[in-house]
Amino acid sequence: MKKTIKGLAKLTRFSEYGYYVIVPSLLGVAAAKGSFSWQLLMVLLANWMTVGFAYMVNDIEDAPDDAFSVDMVKSNPISSGLIAPKTARIATLMMGLLAVVLFARLGVWPFIFGMISLTFGFLYSVKYVQLKSVVFFDIVIHSLLLSGLTFLCGYFSFISRLNRVWFWPFVFVVAIHIYLQLQRDLNDLRSGSKTKKGRTVVHLGERSVILLMIATGILGAFTGIVTLFLVDVIPSWVVLMMAILAVLFILPVWIKLRREDGEMANEVFWRSAVERAAALALFLYFLLPWLDQVFQLGWF
Repeated sequence: MKKTIKGLAKLTRFSEYGYYVIVPSLLGVAAAKGSFSWQLLMVLLANWMTVGFAYMVNDIEDAPDDAFSVDMVKSNPISSGLIAPKTARIATLMMGLLAVVLFARLGVWPFIFGMISLTFGFLYSVKYVQLKSVVFFDIVIHSLLLSGLTFLCGYFSFISRLNRVWFWPFVFVVAIHIYLQLQRDLNDLRSGSKTKKGRTVVHLGERSVILLMIATGILGAFTGIVTLFLVDVIPSWVVLMMAILAVLFILPVWIKLRREDGEMANEVFWRSAVERAAALALFLYFLLPWLDQVFQLGWF
């Protein structure tokens, strides 16, 4: 039983997207002027389940091939023997159905976008379709699954029409995700990594990918400045909190490595620190006013 639970936990790969999904989800809620409520917690849980469903389908479909790969066998709980394929399929189905129930409870538009996300998550990896093997679709669908559609589900959980500010944070999260995905795939290509590489990066080649990264990076930077500083999405104190938290996450590691004359933490560490800082700051943006109202603290 303990082995099965460990296998199921590994199958969801929650640690790879737990903090990340919070950011577009809560930016969507913020753009809709939502507040801390059951809807916020429900859409966050539904988005986690949807992304987890996509990762679980991916491991189920890749398990036969991963079993013959020295590099991939340990990362896949099915091919490594932690969990039986039948158990994995049942758990994946349950995860998807629970997400459907939550989206249906949130309303018509969250249900529509949630179903689109679940469908993309299934078609992304399932054999005979495998959108992850189609040029450009591997990048676009991945960015929609983890950023664009999670944003829209968060947004429409609190409002039924598009307002004047939604466009900027939506483009921001999608552009940044595409940039980060291209960067990761390009690093794998350069290093000769034996992990599965994105089809778009392999097809375009390094030079074209760099140009595409520059374009999405500029777009992400521009829409990020508009989102964080020029339109009324989140207040300046939340942006300041993000920066402070990021420093607090990075500084202890930096000091330790300086003392030990070690190399500075790699790109994954930097990205993880920023993700955690942004996720926690956005969550506190909703939680603190709610606590202030409940306990009448007079903070806001």
